[in-house]
Amino acid sequence: MKKVILLASALSGIMILGQASIDPGTKNDIQKIFPTTPETYSMFKAGDFPVDYRTGKLNVSVPLYEIKTRYGVSIPISLTYNTGGIKVDETSGVAGLGWSLAIPNGISVEMHGKDDLENGVWFPQQPGDYATGDLNTFPPDVFQKMSSIKEGVMDSQPDIYHYNLPTVSGSFIKDANGNFRTIPYEDVKISYADNKFTIIDSKGVIYTLSKGNSTSTITTGSLGESYTSSFILGKIKFPNNEEVSFNYGKRMLYRNITHSFTDVYIPVEQNNANCANSRKSQHSTTNNMYIDALLTEIVHNDEKLTFNYANTIQGIQGRKDLDGATDNTFVLSEIIGTYKDRIIKKMSLEHTYFETYGGDQPYKNFRLKLNKVKNLLDNTEYSFEYDESGKPSLGSFSQDIWGYYNGQSNYGLIPNMQYFNRNYTQGGNRNVNPQYSQAYILKKIQYPTKGSSSFTYENNNVWQTLIVPQEEIIPKSNVIGVLNPGAGYAEETGPEFYLNEATNVPGETMNFLVDWTNSCANNIPGGPGSIQVTNGNGYLEEQQPTGSWKRIAQFRNDVHGPILETPGSHNPSYKKRLRVMLQSNDPEAGCSVSFSISRKRVFKTTINQNAVVGGLRIKSINDFDGQTNYTKRTFEYNKPGNLSTQSSGSIASPLEFLKTHYSVTKPTGSNQTIMCSNYALSADQSINSSLSGRDVVSYEYVTENTLGKGKKMYQFPAIGGNLDITVPDMGWNPYQFLNRNILNEKSYSEGGELLQEKNYEYENMLLKNPLSSDHLPASPYSLALSTSFAFFELNSQTFSRINNFYVVESGKWLLTKANNKTYLNNILTSETNNIYSASDINKPVNLIKTQSLSFDGSEAEANFRYATDQNHTDMIAANMVGIPIQTEGKENGKVISKSQTVYAKNAATNNMILPVATQKFDKDNPSSAKNTIDYNQYDAYGNMLQYTTKGSTPTAIIYGYNNSLPIAKIEGITYDKAMSLAADIIAKSNEDTDADKEKVLMKALDDYRNQPAFENASITTYTYDPLIGVTSITPSTGLREFYKYDTAGRLQSVVDANNNILKELKYNYKN
Repeated sequence: MKKVILLASALSGIMILGQASIDPGTKNDIQKIFPTTPETYSMFKAGDFPVDYRTGKLNVSVPLYEIKTRYGVSIPISLTYNTGGIKVDETSGVAGLGWSLAIPNGISVEMHGKDDLENGVWFPQQPGDYATGDLNTFPPDVFQKMSSIKEGVMDSQPDIYHYNLPTVSGSFIKDANGNFRTIPYEDVKISYADNKFTIIDSKGVIYTLSKGNSTSTITTGSLGESYTSSFILGKIKFPNNEEVSFNYGKRMLYRNITHSFTDVYIPVEQNNANCANSRKSQHSTTNNMYIDALLTEIVHNDEKLTFNYANTIQGIQGRKDLDGATDNTFVLSEIIGTYKDRIIKKMSLEHTYFETYGGDQPYKNFRLKLNKVKNLLDNTEYSFEYDESGKPSLGSFSQDIWGYYNGQSNYGLIPNMQYFNRNYTQGGNRNVNPQYSQAYILKKIQYPTKGSSSFTYENNNVWQTLIVPQEEIIPKSNVIGVLNPGAGYAEETGPEFYLNEATNVPGETMNFLVDWTNSCANNIPGGPGSIQVTNGNGYLEEQQPTGSWKRIAQFRNDVHGPILETPGSHNPSYKKRLRVMLQSNDPEAGCSVSFSISRKRVFKTTINQNAVVGGLRIKSINDFDGQTNYTKRTFEYNKPGNLSTQSSGSIASPLEFLKTHYSVTKPTGSNQTIMCSNYALSADQSINSSLSGRDVVSYEYVTENTLGKGKKMYQFPAIGGNLDITVPDMGWNPYQFLNRNILNEKSYSEGGELLQEKNYEYENMLLKNPLSSDHLPASPYSLALSTSFAFFELNSQTFSRINNFYVVESGKWLLTKANNKTYLNNILTSETNNIYSASDINKPVNLIKTQSLSFDGSEAEANFRYATDQNHTDMIAANMVGIPIQTEGKENGKVISKSQTVYAKNAATNNMILPVATQKFDKDNPSSAKNTIDYNQYDAYGNMLQYTTKGSTPTAIIYGYNNSLPIAKIEGITYDKAMSLAADIIAKSNEDTDADKEKVLMKALDDYRNQPAFENASITTYTYDPLIGVTSITPSTGLREFYKYDTAGRLQSVVDANNNILKELKYNYKN
């Protein structure tokens, strides 16, 4: 059984290039973040996220099916699970909470501002020029654009489109000229017309995508909006005319309500009384309606993959975890693969619910749970176990600041903390709580082989940095006074102490708190004659140099809070004490007082320790092969060497709860309005609110220890920012184009001896950015500037302000050098240098040379040329610009091989751009090329029907199984002659759907090879179990070999005609 746990690092594509993902965040004037549909979020979270050592996440994958095309492109279909943690507000898609039906078949839309496909776009390069003065004073063209932005028919913030397709993936934006610019740069063509995207990759594969999932929102006090949150793949067309189509025959409709909380207040340092009316506490409600387009069918020639959905779970119609009509909510229940209507794969999904309580609506107490995935043809299954020790309801306020469960009984989502000029206490405790962070997370997977993998997680952490400031309160002194009935008077003095602590740590505050509780009646103090019942007084006293005690504060009524905040109110070097005095004029009366003082420190950094932050990382994996073998892998994320106690993590995604807020108000008693610059504390609770901020932490170093096998250490670029959510507007650019590729890999023995080291170097290619019409000349990284404007009517004039602006960056990280060093002999084993065509802005970026240096001093070189190098107009027009058509090999500077593939578009290729010849160049005369193979004829499906070697010997290929597979190869005869005798074997191959019909086909193939016309030809014939593999090969000798497969479709053995085993394969878990 194929093992399905992948801890995939950036190594998977290390020799190609790195792709930096975009982590855009949005900030507007009390901005609403546009929610995508939960199904779109689920697809994006597990399907498009880079899952690697750098983030401490692993992808658990259950393979379901794979479509293999004749062109050589595979389309995998699987269920994937992302282990970074389940957020409180995360809603399940059709597969189950945390799971996604992962198919590379879509574009996820991250909308900022307005829909760029439905509105005009303008990304001003100097937005500050348009944030002063009345709009009417601007030039006419600027006035028109700014007015259009104000009216919501033009956008100044580019939307980000994340595309994930079988041969290419990344992100892109639409520039002001309507062209699409990729992030990172790729040689793809993207166009949009008639509500459809067309994407052509660099090998000429054409993808057509139409509108898919959509969201409609209605927010308190505003008009409703609708937008497309994804585009879905409808068809793939390959250069050989092969096609794969995707059908979406079912729609899922449901809704939810999200809340946004904002507290607008006046900055203390301004203290503008005229802005008093601009203070406000806002709560807006948004009704979201989601429509998901569900994939129901993939068709590839006679192959069909059907996706069935269930509307009834545990005997109840409609999904209990969604707020929708019972007949419009579904779960994925079955996947069936057929060939000519014969079932070759049948998988079912078994679901129940996670159940909890506390939700304000019934559906919020349920989450869809995937329990099992069953193979109904061989009666095997995958089963799953989850952490159910703490199960928050959907929409619960018990969240840390990243949205993960923290078990706190909060009344709101604005974080309670000491901001730079305000202590906020009306919100919630948004601290990370490791005891609760693992709610709903996958703990164990059981495989069909009875093997299993168990996962242990821990919270992410960073060194010394506290994202949510913490409080430390240390008691200094206390005293209690009790006046018993009849005593008349009592006095107590507490221990002496100092109030001399101070801090000079940036961002850290320290003050002193008093707690005075008094049960005495406290009439007006004076002599005993004025005391009618009881009095209680507390005194904070300071010892003077003379030894006497000076009263510096007195307390009568209950007091809780800071004292001595005014500079000079006391001398820190003098001793202090607390004294209480109680008096009574009533013999029957008694009372008591409690008096204490403590020091409060609010700090943002820890001292010599790591601080936990949101989200999970993998700590260990325990694998069992189902028999006797166990393997344990553990993961460490600290820096190496002397810093091994320090986390190497940095915060990877900006958060912002405090920001500048502009508003217009009319002061009391005035007829004129004024503009106020306030601060807004907010907490957006939009479910699946954005596709930004994917990684909580990025780690520079990760060590994987395998029990009994040594360890590997990986190093990545140190990326991330310093996050201080207590200061306004302190987020960083979420559109940075960063290098996330591996830099170094070291392998150690079990005893700690360094065995091997690999190093990688990269260059960020910025050549193509100026192609964007919105590129900033002063910023080589830029594609465009994203600006959020706010507009205000002020005394019959219209003014604008800038909420924020960010540079949207792009580039292409190219691997320029890789070396491999073994420490057995302490020598450099090999070094490879890559050179790219990155000098012409109008030409594609391709690898044109690799240079390899071996440990013995020898040098090898490979050079590549492409369609643009030879001005191959047909290939260029079809965007087949990434296919090497000429390759040259050198050793120590001498040419040892040079070959070229000649492409053409003519009658022989059925007007497709296909190879028509392979040429080799003379070693002694590198400019002279001769054809070694001529590809003479293709059919309408791109199948090669005849080729000729060395200009004389033809080889014919006969295709059967509905023109999809070769059933006979005849060397020494033309295709026309071979085809004239092939009608029977073609017909019988088309009818081959079971073992009996395969025997009929074999008999026909034997008859075919024994015809007199083939007396001097060499014939090899083939039969197949389509979509699984070849079942027999009969070479010209007539000695037939049979190929047998297991229930998983893997080759099991090769036997001869007498069933003697010629080759046998066994499959074990790879740990």
